[in-house]
Amino acid sequence: MKQFQSLFGIPRESVRKNCLLLPFLPPKTLEVFGIKTLNRGTVFSSANTDNITVIKTGIGAGFVGDAVLYLQGTACQNIFFLGSCGLINKEKGLKIGDLILPGAAYGFESFSDIVDNRIQVPVAAHPDEGLYSRFLQASGATAHACPVVSFASLHEEEKHMGLFRELNADVIEMECAALFLAARKAGKKALALLFISDILEETRFFEELSSANKKSLSAGAEQAAKMIRMFTRPD
Repeated sequence: MKQFQSLFGIPRESVRKNCLLLPFLPPKTLEVFGIKTLNRGTVFSSANTDNITVIKTGIGAGFVGDAVLYLQGTACQNIFFLGSCGLINKEKGLKIGDLILPGAAYGFESFSDIVDNRIQVPVAAHPDEGLYSRFLQASGATAHACPVVSFASLHEEEKHMGLFRELNADVIEMECAALFLAARKAGKKALALLFISDILEETRFFEELSSANKKSLSAGAEQAAKMIRMFTRPD
């Protein structure tokens, strides 16, 4: 079996122009794209529709970044990422289930540096400018343009809230900086769309949400998937 198919569960030549990367499977995402199941590879799981390839990468910068790099040499041109994030800046009035369109991502992706207190502020990574502008316009006021922090530790994140606020970051997640940088290296256009799943210092990612917040989270994830589906449909 060829390397790509072994890794992704589908042949390299079947990859579509548009690819959607999912670190995990948000509620109803496969249903939105009309996919019943993903083909399991040794690392990633994938499936195709007529115009988009959906890939479950696994959580974390390394998995997402590698998935992008392995897409070199395929027909993929545009990479969309759908994931969750934690709200840092509560002053904007955002809530669980709201959608975030990252315009800049600060990558703190070395777990070793974080726990050894060797954190250095990185240069922000960015999505493709043209793709970002078109998606922001298409979304109207639905997706909120925000800078984000890509941080490698759930355990340590609240200890560094002061730093995140100094960077004017509104949300925290794990993969966007790697996504944007790997896409640039691979010669692909990349965009991320996130839904807020928790609020730092208020809710905890490991605690069960209220029924109202569960409903809002599920609705936000489904809305994000539908926005990407509509945006990638042929004219």
